[in-house]
Amino acid sequence: MSFHGKYATEKVTYPSHGETVAGILFYPTNATKPPGVVITGPYSFVKEQAPFQYATRLADEGYAALIFDPRTVGESTGQPRRQENPKMKNEDMAAGVDYLSARADVDSSRLFLLGICQGGSQSLDVASYDDRVAGVASVSGYYRDHETDIYMICAGCVAWTPGADIATMKMPTPEQGEALYRARIERAKKARELYDRTGEVVYQPLVDPKAADPDTGSLAGLPGPVVWSWYGPWTLKGFENRYAVMSDFDHFDYTTVPGVAKLNKPALLIHGDNCMNAAAAKRHYDSIPTSQKKLVWNNEVSHFQHYDQPDCVDRNVGEIAAWFAGIK
Repeated sequence: MSFHGKYATEKVTYPSHGETVAGILFYPTNATKPPGVVITGPYSFVKEQAPFQYATRLADEGYAALIFDPRTVGESTGQPRRQENPKMKNEDMAAGVDYLSARADVDSSRLFLLGICQGGSQSLDVASYDDRVAGVASVSGYYRDHETDIYMICAGCVAWTPGADIATMKMPTPEQGEALYRARIERAKKARELYDRTGEVVYQPLVDPKAADPDTGSLAGLPGPVVWSWYGPWTLKGFENRYAVMSDFDHFDYTTVPGVAKLNKPALLIHGDNCMNAAAAKRHYDSIPTSQKKLVWNNEVSHFQHYDQPDCVDRNVGEIAAWFAGIK
């Protein structure tokens, strides 16, 4: 008898701060009142990307897995479109917990959070203050501190070619990175002022295959061939390749450092030397005060392989399902 694919999918909506969030619930068909998990994806994600890959597998493991489009993105409502606001995504994640809590066919005493990339550190943050969350897992996290924000900006200047070892490639200097950061904040400030004054939204491409100049930067939010290697194919599948420039004002104003330092829930972190700023992942992990924490360090795979490479996702979900199951 096959036990693979024993789940049903249900398109759902739920309210979040005056808007409607569109989601998909993957519900196991061989379980009664299963635990629930809300899955949040990388920077600028839509639900069909990395969250979808983890939801199908977690449903096979007996979890009611909810994925969603954040407000202003995909099938969810909200204006202006394509804002990159981590605090809003945290609110949408918490609203997803509201939704699962209200379902009579989900065990509201066993609700979990899972995040990939930026969604990972954000899930740790939300778990630190939402008492309904029983446990949390972060995969290949974009851990939000200033150093990692500079790292992200500098990585967009690396002219990587397929097959080259990214670790050997020259990054901009810290001084160049700080200057590029300040330029993005100033650009976002002007875009916000224009929006407040006229209602006009300034958009630029989200991703661009061309590496940014280390002195002048790029108009794209995530420039460079490293990021394009994963996001680029999605632009051929209906992924909206733009972002509101004023978003940088909110994006870079957000940090996960204080929240994670107060996290007393069981926490699993999956990362490695080839993921985004490994040092920040270790700092965040070390700051978590609970003794119920686990760090899985895998140097065999790179950051984007954690998003949707089948064997990598399978291993990660094995770790995550076992971790959640052990939380009493």
